[in-house]
Amino acid sequence: MLKEGNIRAGYAGFIASCRAGDGYSLTPGAPVSPYALCFAIFGWQLLRQDEVLTTHRQLWDRELRNGLATFRARRLVAYSTLARDKAYLQLLTFTLSSLAILDTLREDPLEEQVCALLPDDLGSELAESGVFVGRPRSGNHAMFMAILLCHAQQYLGHDTTAQLEQWVQLHSAARNQLGFWGNSRGMTHLQFQNGYHQYEILEYLGIRNWDWEAPADAVASLADMEGQFAPYPGGGGCYDYDAIFMLTGSQGAAERHRFLLERTAATLQRNRNPDGGFCESHNIRPRNRRNWSTAWRHILRGRGPARWERLRQFLSLQRSRHDRVSNHWTEEPYAWSSSDLWNSWFRMLTLARIESAFDPTGAVRWGFINYPGIGYHYSLREEG
Repeated sequence: MLKEGNIRAGYAGFIASCRAGDGYSLTPGAPVSPYALCFAIFGWQLLRQDEVLTTHRQLWDRELRNGLATFRARRLVAYSTLARDKAYLQLLTFTLSSLAILDTLREDPLEEQVCALLPDDLGSELAESGVFVGRPRSGNHAMFMAILLCHAQQYLGHDTTAQLEQWVQLHSAARNQLGFWGNSRGMTHLQFQNGYHQYEILEYLGIRNWDWEAPADAVASLADMEGQFAPYPGGGGCYDYDAIFMLTGSQGAAERHRFLLERTAATLQRNRNPDGGFCESHNIRPRNRRNWSTAWRHILRGRGPARWERLRQFLSLQRSRHDRVSNHWTEEPYAWSSSDLWNSWFRMLTLARIESAFDPTGAVRWGFINYPGIGYHYSLREEG
């Protein structure tokens, strides 16, 4: 299924090309970014490059902690509280995962930073964040809260069992007929991309009595002709990974959608850049006849509310502000077709989950992250 040796070696080369001093940049030659260092560590872990991680353990431990502290101070200038600041919560949880990989987390588990964010009333925190009505970005927040509760229990000695059980029960009670959250009657890209985050936590907690089949089938209905899942053509690292996570969350779903998963794997490998990395999409810029034709076919093949969602996304992306990709992971915008460490890790993680779904030994060849959140795989629980 995978051109494994070639694609792994190419990915390793791309990670190395993003090295910048003691850290990493999101794209080659861009400014150093604390997020990029996390994504590079995730990549080396996925490739099981233990020697690289061991060699740089102390250096990267220091850089991770300094990067988080600097970013935190900068965000506090703009915000009175960081309790719902997605950018900071992302970096905090990515940093915790990275320190877990480096095996330095127990030495200093960032107790002050974590405890400052633990909610006094979990139910109110989730409800006010719009989790149970599927508000955009609320799935991220629900995942962040669960990660911090797991961390407090495993690394800080807090008994958060009751809160984690409450987290599961509240989510279970609020699920809609598609297995996600919100009142949409039809499947949309936003609904699964937002709600997938809660399933990451369910997988980590080993909650296997939920129905994974219905949400997996709903997500599969959004696949385009290339086996990709974004509201725009070319996939998008987040959308494709989130969808494949749902399709490989149970063996039954994976087997039922085997052909789709194989198509996705083939598309991702075909679209890899010559530098060994992966981009967000090759089909957004430039504005030309080929890309416009691809976009309209993508829209017309959408079903129900997803068709209108794709149309709105297409019109929005025509604005000049979207000529390049901008986010808080790096100071400089970059081209949609440029390889970056985030999309490269997500694309490789997608391929790893597909391979592991059909090859009993596949998971052993990949370095999934034994920490709650993105990058975990249920095979780690089976290993004990």
